[in-house]
Amino acid sequence: MKNSQLSNKDRIFIGINWEQNSTACLMVNGKILGSASEERFSKIKNDERYPKKAIDYLINKHNINKTYIEKVCVISRYWSPFYNLIRHYTNFTIEDYIKEQEEIWYERIYNKKNVSFLNVFKKKIDLNQYPGKNYWKKIVNNLNFNKKYNKKNNLINYGKEIRSEVIIKHLKISKDKIEFIDHSYGHAAYAYCSGINNGKKSTVITVDAYGDDINYSCYKFYKKNNKIVSKKIVNGSNFIIGRLYRYITLLLGFKPNEHEYKLMGMAPYSKSKYFSKLLKTFEEMQEVKKLIFKFKKKPKDMYFDIKNKINGNRFDVICGALQKYTENLLINWIKNCIKITKFKKVCIAGGVAMNVKANLELSKLKEIENLYVPPSPDDSSQAMGACYAYSIINNILPKPINNAYLGYDIESKKVEKIIRKKIKNKYILFKKNINKKAANFLNDGLVLCRAVGKAEFGARSLGNRSILASPKNPEVKKTINEKVKGRDFWMPFAASVLDKYSKKYFFLNFSSQGYKYMTNCVETKNIGKKNLKAAIHPYDETCRPQIVTKKDNSEYYDLITQFGKISKTYGLLNTSFNIHGKPIVNDELDAFEIFRKTDLDGIIFPNLLIMKKDSISK
Repeated sequence: MKNSQLSNKDRIFIGINWEQNSTACLMVNGKILGSASEERFSKIKNDERYPKKAIDYLINKHNINKTYIEKVCVISRYWSPFYNLIRHYTNFTIEDYIKEQEEIWYERIYNKKNVSFLNVFKKKIDLNQYPGKNYWKKIVNNLNFNKKYNKKNNLINYGKEIRSEVIIKHLKISKDKIEFIDHSYGHAAYAYCSGINNGKKSTVITVDAYGDDINYSCYKFYKKNNKIVSKKIVNGSNFIIGRLYRYITLLLGFKPNEHEYKLMGMAPYSKSKYFSKLLKTFEEMQEVKKLIFKFKKKPKDMYFDIKNKINGNRFDVICGALQKYTENLLINWIKNCIKITKFKKVCIAGGVAMNVKANLELSKLKEIENLYVPPSPDDSSQAMGACYAYSIINNILPKPINNAYLGYDIESKKVEKIIRKKIKNKYILFKKNINKKAANFLNDGLVLCRAVGKAEFGARSLGNRSILASPKNPEVKKTINEKVKGRDFWMPFAASVLDKYSKKYFFLNFSSQGYKYMTNCVETKNIGKKNLKAAIHPYDETCRPQIVTKKDNSEYYDLITQFGKISKTYGLLNTSFNIHGKPIVNDELDAFEIFRKTDLDGIIFPNLLIMKKDSISK
């Protein structure tokens, strides 16, 4: 389908997630043509503002006539402007998060006071966001002085009104073209439709912290009469893990909604004999009863109450107990769900599905034939989830994504323009046999970055916006951290491995197609532990792999092949191409500037390898 052939007969949908890590997607006739987060264009990690730049890029890239847009699918019926106005996800420090707990939630929960976010954080209110200061002044005045917005239903309706007004102003469409999609169902639709189980009888699971009053659900999905059918088995709002992980992250001195993965990375360092007592404390809170999560002893709140429960325990003990509790709850519940659905293919999405260690334990279950975890199953993918959900509801047959390369497309002409302006005597350019030369440099222990083709969607770099190194020498991790990343010492890197070598290095619990997106974890075989030492967890020696196929990314596949021919290891250490605390790079200039300002040794662009003279003269 060529973009120039699009007309008002095509079914063109724009999907929008407008909250933490705001994201847009473009779907045409049931197929996702592109998806990108606002942070990639604004250069502000987890940007929660209206994703105008991301929407504009997708529309312009694909030559979409705005008058042909049939629907704008917006995830979440419930949405409050408070967090967006105070830039909760981008401008809050850890101290701010603690202040929120002490001055807002403690007062509301324990002292029954109606404390306003906008009053407590009035200095953080940001009116300078689209569609402009005057618009947001009006919203702030309404929220401050109109008591009707203290009532939940009124605030829900006001949230829809605000989002509709902004979308109408931007896209010049009528209000009847805007559809609000249930948060949980968006997760479920994305989990099922985006991947290898699309069209097959599947148990579809969603698990997250909160969204439209539901934070866990189970569905049966299958295809019938050329339509996707979904049947709800159960849902509820009291699943504890998403919020428990969030607030323990804060209590341990990290940023909630962002650094939960650091706790997961620390968990393997703690042995069960040390965390067993705290695990029992967690188990006293909630258990699985058939298809529901039931509180045995419900905490009064998820910060102060939990703070008392974990007080006096070591950092690693807390992480170990939390991770084990997470795995136990999920395993028991999902096994019970499968007993009811009878479908052994499982799809899972929601923020908790980002926990690759739990996904590994699920993948071992005999009850599960195939576990599919899509790219970035957290809320950033809900722009796609909204479009998929709307398609199912309206009997449009949705198509899976072939790969995660859905974002900004690097252009050779723009790279050439940068070279003319910025390349000086301290660089050497190679224009032939790029992958072979890069493989040699990698084998020599140098660290390269790669910015080629379309950016990967989501939180995991999959070769097109990656920092790459030989995985054989563990010392390279220290080199990468000192050169650019600044990661916590206990956090593992990941590996990109060719599909035909994946079973040589890993114990795979199902088809290699389920390991394309770094959303599943595996145990490594001895040869994997030896050859991929820098790209596996330093303690439990598991790996979060990207299994690369030639069909998905032929150029990256060739680079790993060339490296394998030299090193006899058909995999690379792969970590995201970004500075710590910043979004993954997006465009040509963004990539070059980070390469230039850091100690990275070289950068791979389309048909071009740029090396720093100082790096290759050592």
